[in-house]
Amino acid sequence: MTVLLSSRRRLTVSAALIAALAGALAPATTASAALPAAPSPAPAPDMAGVVAALESAMASGAPGAMARYSGPEGAKERAVGVRDRVSGAAMDTKARFRIGSVSKTFSSVVLLQLVEEGRLQLDASVNTYLEGLLPDDRVTVRHLLTHRSGLADYTNAMFNQTVPGFEAVRNRVFSYQELVDLSLAEPRTTEPGVAYKYSNANFVVVGMLIEKLTQRPVADAYQRRIIKPLGLRKTTYAHPDTRIKGTHVRGYLHPDEAGAPLVDSTEQTVSWAQSAGAVISSPADLNTFTSALMRGRLLSSAMLEAMTTVTPTDTTNTRFYGLGLRRYDLTCGTQVYGHTGTVQGFYTYAFSTRDGRRSLSALANTSNRGAANTALGGTLEAAFCGKQPTPAPTGRSTAPSAFPDRAPLPAERDLPERY
Repeated sequence: MTVLLSSRRRLTVSAALIAALAGALAPATTASAALPAAPSPAPAPDMAGVVAALESAMASGAPGAMARYSGPEGAKERAVGVRDRVSGAAMDTKARFRIGSVSKTFSSVVLLQLVEEGRLQLDASVNTYLEGLLPDDRVTVRHLLTHRSGLADYTNAMFNQTVPGFEAVRNRVFSYQELVDLSLAEPRTTEPGVAYKYSNANFVVVGMLIEKLTQRPVADAYQRRIIKPLGLRKTTYAHPDTRIKGTHVRGYLHPDEAGAPLVDSTEQTVSWAQSAGAVISSPADLNTFTSALMRGRLLSSAMLEAMTTVTPTDTTNTRFYGLGLRRYDLTCGTQVYGHTGTVQGFYTYAFSTRDGRRSLSALANTSNRGAANTALGGTLEAAFCGKQPTPAPTGRSTAPSAFPDRAPLPAERDLPERY
């Protein structure tokens, strides 16, 4: 629409414009007149540091490891070790692998889309939609997504003995109800909404909600709502098929007994997890997923704001959880959002900056080896914080200069582990 101004009004506007231009051309005489400083550019990824973290994961027991960084400068991929101990095939950044609990973010996105569509409400009781499922009407949908329901994690008992527990369920097919019953057979960990307590049972119930509301398998929801729109060609929900189709990484599980040989855990139903951890993907697809999520391609800005509203998960005040989403505050001040993943034989990290411009995915093909998981997490610092300056020698410290100011925190556990 064009707005016509009177002659007197045009003169007033012109005078004001001239005055403004004159002021802009005048030299600044006070600090308040200075232009605001441009934001500092993001540091370039330290790919040598990424490789060091991957090699550290190998030194801690992983046969191989890999990472893929994507940013304005393009994609950078690194791999060390082997993806198959028998054939000796080198780790391959194009290969597919089990992403474990990164699947929880997929499930959360689908459920939040259903919230946007008016199919359910975040603060409604779960029993509103799954009548009589839980013995407490106070447990809400939001409590599930934030791990504040108090539902016990049945995997603690299931995998109390790592290898025997895994072999007992490797080829088993559970119903969602059976997994919920395993959780309800144990005492609740907290009153609803009171405290964060990570539990795979929460996202089993999320899967039940998705299937109840869509009247379709959860695999269909992933495919139609995330995988196809984003063109994730190497991402699938594989249940109860035990195979990883195409070129893939083999996973190796550490037994609890020191010195015992690794167990090839690649083939399994992952039925003990389902919507909590049965997705298969690749580094490039994970970069695309986390970046697209943060850019608002999957959720509205209001829903993404709700998803990224977080509360602490420990006392370090550097780790947080939102709605099916972790936030890590790195030593350089950068905040990254995504999820960690553990499934027998695989550790995964998949994170992106809040603007979605930079993302990192990393894998080590082992589990039940916390030191390897912690080491793999070092890829986040190297990728998002860049090369750290070498501190000046003080004569009082014998720590290697390449170490960050703060020692790496132990990795958060998505499954019970002995090491």
